[in-house]
Amino acid sequence: LYDPRVPGLLKLLNKETFFPSEEFLKANALDTLVSFGLQTCLSFKGLLDCARSVSICNPEDIEALHGGKRLLACLDAVAFELEKTKENKGINKLHDPISLHETEQLTTTEDVSPGKVYEAPPSGLDLDIQTCLHSMVYDQSEQEFWSELLEISWCPVYINPPVEGLPWSACSTRVAPPNLVRPKSQMWLVSFTTRILDGECFSEYLQEKVGWSKVPDISVLSFQLVEISKSYCQAKMQSDGRRQIPDALLQEQIPTLYSKLQEYVGKDDFEVLKSALDGVPWVWIGDNFVLPNALAFDSPVKYHPYLYAVPSELSRFRVLLSNLGVKDSFDLLDYVQVLQRVQCDMNGSPLSAECLSFVHRVLEAVADFYADKSSPDALVTSLLVPDSNGVLTRAADLVYNDAPWMDKIALEAKKLVHPTISNDLAGHLGLQSLRFMSLVNENMTRHLPCMDYGKVHELLELYGDDKFLIFDLLELADCCKATKLHVIFDKRDHPRLSLLQHNL
Repeated sequence: LYDPRVPGLLKLLNKETFFPSEEFLKANALDTLVSFGLQTCLSFKGLLDCARSVSICNPEDIEALHGGKRLLACLDAVAFELEKTKENKGINKLHDPISLHETEQLTTTEDVSPGKVYEAPPSGLDLDIQTCLHSMVYDQSEQEFWSELLEISWCPVYINPPVEGLPWSACSTRVAPPNLVRPKSQMWLVSFTTRILDGECFSEYLQEKVGWSKVPDISVLSFQLVEISKSYCQAKMQSDGRRQIPDALLQEQIPTLYSKLQEYVGKDDFEVLKSALDGVPWVWIGDNFVLPNALAFDSPVKYHPYLYAVPSELSRFRVLLSNLGVKDSFDLLDYVQVLQRVQCDMNGSPLSAECLSFVHRVLEAVADFYADKSSPDALVTSLLVPDSNGVLTRAADLVYNDAPWMDKIALEAKKLVHPTISNDLAGHLGLQSLRFMSLVNENMTRHLPCMDYGKVHELLELYGDDKFLIFDLLELADCCKATKLHVIFDKRDHPRLSLLQHNL
């Protein structure tokens, strides 16, 4: 029990629980009780009783909130003094009972470790409570004190989100134990699963002792990122104009969340994060959240909402992003799938000019994969290319017009590729040639193993001796796997491009 004649104690402790009953409130009775051990000042045990006094209150009552805020300010001041004392060269551990007044006398500017700057927190406490703290004694081990304090529900917490759009789980209690609470400075990391402190905690020492300086659990961070993305995307889709979280605020807070998540890369519980983010658009690109498989660090093609390049400000999170599905660059399958998505979104309608330009860039990227070889049949079967009307169509069903002299009536029976697709690009993509289909019979449509003009010219210059030209040609024929030789000598000049066979 405590002496009710000490005003500061009356303001911190529950009157019905921690003070003598009315029949013992006379001065002589109280003096007698003091001689029997009635407490007249605060101690570690006294602070625990203060915490219990808060927890005794109705947790939904405003008085519990006020009591929690008073105790928080007290603990902030106590933690400040404890940190100063621990840094003092003459005191390594606090074993013996000692008052804060004595620690102030032992601690001087010269005693404090070099480089450490102490600035007392603005407590906001009245003089009565400050007097109690000034005469406080340490009556148990500090470790035991902090351990017990963690289990008591005394921290003042918000019941409504401090910021609109912040992920939040509804709860009407105004106090919570420290191990379920985090400071407001960390609310963007933990608000969905953890209570947020309604008050200022200036002491880093206090934050360390109650566990607020530790990196939040990966499951807490995972839920937070999922809910931020969910909240933002839902608000963005609202037709009633409801305001979502400001982009500038997310631009500031999301990197901090990524930084904490990156600390878990390579650890056993990283799989928790992978599972939680599966199928969730969680990568912030400045104005939206997107799926990691729509992103690449290096991409020649960018077009929202299909393909994105990782913003430069996220490059420091490359380890995290790579481990969660963001690619260094897009591969062939990515391009094929994105064309299928565009076709699905267009639902048979012609592409807009902007979308047509994007599809063209995608097709150029696809062609780059096969710059030195022909496209495989599987690609031609699955690839989508815009037809002459701008509608995405299977590449196998299209032809490109490399015979402009042909009668227009003959062209009507063919489905032509869009005019923005050059013949060269169409050929690289494996599309059929109109000239090839129309002017050559089926037996001639196979590609002969012929070298191009440049290669033939290079080989002839290499051998160079006219006397042995016939032998050079025989060797060339042998390279082409010829089994017979027919020589036709023609002194005329002819074009070097065949109308019938592309590689002749």
